[in-house]
Amino acid sequence: MRNKLLVTIGFLLIFSTGYSKVDEFKIFEKESKGIKIQINSKLELFHIMAYLSNADYLNNFDFTYKSDITTFFASYKNDNSVQFVKKVIQNYHAHLSINEQFLNDNFKNNPSFMQFLQLDSFELASTLTNKTMIIDSLNKAVESFAKISQFDKFINNHQEYYLQKIDEVSKEITGLDIIDDFETFWGSKKDNYTIVITMLEQDIHASWFTNNKKSSCVFYLSPKFVVNNDAKFGNSDITNLREGKMAAKDYIYYGAIHEIGHTFLNPIMDNYTSQIDQISLKISTSDPSKTIFLCESFLRSLTAYFLIKNKYDEFAQMVIQGEKQQGYVYNEIIVELIKDYSNNRDKFKEFNDYVPILLERLKEQVK
Repeated sequence: MRNKLLVTIGFLLIFSTGYSKVDEFKIFEKESKGIKIQINSKLELFHIMAYLSNADYLNNFDFTYKSDITTFFASYKNDNSVQFVKKVIQNYHAHLSINEQFLNDNFKNNPSFMQFLQLDSFELASTLTNKTMIIDSLNKAVESFAKISQFDKFINNHQEYYLQKIDEVSKEITGLDIIDDFETFWGSKKDNYTIVITMLEQDIHASWFTNNKKSSCVFYLSPKFVVNNDAKFGNSDITNLREGKMAAKDYIYYGAIHEIGHTFLNPIMDNYTSQIDQISLKISTSDPSKTIFLCESFLRSLTAYFLIKNKYDEFAQMVIQGEKQQGYVYNEIIVELIKDYSNNRDKFKEFNDYVPILLERLKEQVK
């Protein structure tokens, strides 16, 4: 009872301190080739708080921006809001999904995301009401910390840096036809495409949602390299994996193939879970279900397919062999099925039309 009381008091404190009126968080944004490229300062502050709490899902390389964070927020590292963020992250069992909380107003109404929040350590029953309270408290904690730490000064000091990063991405995608390539392959469209740059995250990932009958997909793009003490999306003008070199345009484009691909593929495959469960797939990865495993396998194969299509044959083989070592052993089969779909688009106007054939042929070949 005492622990529950302390938790309740903690929530009340978070709700009652901080902003009397929520200040406006800045969004730095530019549009290029139909894609919005942005840094969302509220999401960035959430990651800064995670960094201050030593969260383990962030990138592990050092660059000047991190040093600036450490210096500016040094006296706030043990703030209650930071500790609350740490606790939520520790109990949210799909940390990459929680980003959407800061971009999608309907996040709390999505049971597929809310299911990942565990409440045992909060001494609360696992109800949607309690989970909503935690997410609301998280939101308020970030807002409170922004005021306490004078985050607006940090933002103003780094405004040019954020705009520089947005320009770096904009420059790379100017010569790419990301939307056209993806919509042509999948045979369907999204209403909104956004690349959100996350300076502190380790993994690129994506989320998708529909609001007011408008479909949106978000590609969370984190830097991959450090060059001259700055985080970069590429470390060379030309990709040569054998020499450890990756061009930023390739990192962004092929990363988007996979991550934005999830926004097309996963909703489709969710309609075929019973058929997928009948396939004798041998899974040695951490994927929680056959459907998730197949989605991952397909998109890793799709990356290889696009590499082959763009004359990166050696790169493609390195990808396939690397994926095998991680447990995605059906990629060569899937690449051939992707080729079959692509060569017969007169029969299949969109990928959803081909899925029953793909699953049946995969079932036969796996067996």
